[in-house]
Amino acid sequence: MSLENLFSPIKIGNVEIPNRCAMAPMGLGTSMYNSDETWPKKTIRYYEERAIGGLGLIITQFVRIHDKLASFPIVGLYDDRQIPSHAELVERVHKHGTKIFHQIALMGGKFAGDAPSAIYSPNYINKPRALTTDELDMLVGCFIDAAGRGMQAGYDGAEVHAGHLYLIGAMISPATNKRIDKYGGSFDGRMKFITDIIKGIRSKYPKYNIGVKFSAYEELEGGIDVELGKKIAKYISDLGVDYLHVSTESTTLGVFSKLPPCPTMYQPRNILVPLAAEIKKICPNQVVMATGSITIPEEADTFIKEGKCDMVALGRTVIADPHWAKNAKEGKPVTPCIRCNVCYYHLLLNEMLCCSMNPYMLHESEADLSVPAKIKNVMVIGAGPAGIRAALTASKRGHRVTLYEKMPYIGGMIYPGGKPKFKQDVARAIEYFDKMLKSSNVNLVLNTEVTPELVEKLNPDSLVIAIGAKPIMLEIPGIYSSKVTSAIEVLRNISGFKKEDGNGRKVKAAVIGGGEVGCETACYMADNGFDVSIVEILPNLLEEDKDLNVKLPLLNLIKEKNIKIFTETKPNKVVEEGLEVILSNGKEGLIEADIIAVAINQKPENDLIKELALKAEEFYVIGDCSSVGRIKDAVSEGERVGRWI
Repeated sequence: MSLENLFSPIKIGNVEIPNRCAMAPMGLGTSMYNSDETWPKKTIRYYEERAIGGLGLIITQFVRIHDKLASFPIVGLYDDRQIPSHAELVERVHKHGTKIFHQIALMGGKFAGDAPSAIYSPNYINKPRALTTDELDMLVGCFIDAAGRGMQAGYDGAEVHAGHLYLIGAMISPATNKRIDKYGGSFDGRMKFITDIIKGIRSKYPKYNIGVKFSAYEELEGGIDVELGKKIAKYISDLGVDYLHVSTESTTLGVFSKLPPCPTMYQPRNILVPLAAEIKKICPNQVVMATGSITIPEEADTFIKEGKCDMVALGRTVIADPHWAKNAKEGKPVTPCIRCNVCYYHLLLNEMLCCSMNPYMLHESEADLSVPAKIKNVMVIGAGPAGIRAALTASKRGHRVTLYEKMPYIGGMIYPGGKPKFKQDVARAIEYFDKMLKSSNVNLVLNTEVTPELVEKLNPDSLVIAIGAKPIMLEIPGIYSSKVTSAIEVLRNISGFKKEDGNGRKVKAAVIGGGEVGCETACYMADNGFDVSIVEILPNLLEEDKDLNVKLPLLNLIKEKNIKIFTETKPNKVVEEGLEVILSNGKEGLIEADIIAVAINQKPENDLIKELALKAEEFYVIGDCSSVGRIKDAVSEGERVGRWI
């Protein structure tokens, strides 16, 4: 596929963008801001890497336009002293042929204390103070002045952030704007704040390009529905803006949304593209930018070809692969975003933005590999993400690397983890690793279980142990019955389990463990025709998962599939009829089950690890066999060791 639509130029106002790939604006974490609210050097390098990677347009994270109201310290454009650092960023991006817009906004009551109205809302942590009319008048001027400073710094335009229920978005939404002055009371009143901002920028800086990011839908009682979203889009377009960036609500509402701005693996890719297409229908002459888990170049090209949008805004996509655009254009593999949302969750924890697939996120200047003082024979045991990454990196540096895997496939635990249809983005990670191995000098040996004797025979200069962990089985009577298996085995080979008995009845399955693996296994079994129950000893499923943006969509999948849930329920004994349990009321109960899948945890094989390690002078233990963790931990550890050897 030529991707000719994705890589055709487009005009935004008076500036030509070399292709249709835009970097979506994303926060980087509170630790990534200077005390004087200028751009840190590390952040400038982060943006420059995406420009090197071939993006046509970069939209910065939002910069605040006032130093006190409705915000807290981040990066600012409210003072002339901040202009030089913005000018440096623009210069670094422009030298690679990429255009750059700065986004201007204020947080409002979402993370700060000032909002359109003093009301309680799921959007607010606490009840905010209502901004006065005079304060809003003053802030209009601040937005205009910030745009002017951006123009002075050399930006190609400004994106006004009117979405996600930040201040402007909250002014627009009927759920959060209950004002009765000129800035509220009606649709036109709620639109006055953004109208005055856009008209003010146009009047004072007529040649400056203006885009608007806005929420075309909110999963919020009394908020913006799709029809109102279309009305808002038409109104803003008629103000003469140069593009519309179509998004949705706040990610901090704490509710399941059918149209989330940051959809996870448990919801379809490209989920907001139909919404952008609706906006494009009513604004046919407007440049419309779509977003929402657009991660595959061929799909992005098709959306533009079909007229659903004119550009694609890529967020997590270019966190995972800064060179996504360049790689796609040249026909090279792109590092897939697996939509795990680790990046966004770290932001909510006030930690630095990171990525499961990209260990150099915000460490771009450290990515160059050194040449080793001595070329070594490296033996890597285990072709999971940790072992693969270590092997690839060590090989790139010039070492002679052989990667052993006891199974007939690569991927480790992400192989079974990527089996469910809703985990296809994880399966794409395995495809990516496979392509990278095939194009490397790594010698991959499958179907080979490495023993201490084999290590001793081959005598590698360096040994990397990445053999993963084994599922833990419950110690209850009957646990070694033939009807009991691990959730991992079910995910790995569901075709090996009968879905119906001889009478055409659905086979009943009980999954012990209501954590992430247990819930995913239950959904996968339900998709494959089993009658499924989940047994969890804690009060709620996914009790220990704190990221609501991931947790709520998975819980919704369980609800959609009519999976039966038994919480505060303790497995007691495996019997012929199924699983005897102690229910939450203390009474004994029976959950009928033909198959029982255990998904409670995993543990490293410490004895085997020790035996392997003792056969090498230089050894490293990484991945789940060091400490059971996530893909991010495995990839980062693999990269670290690959650089050390």
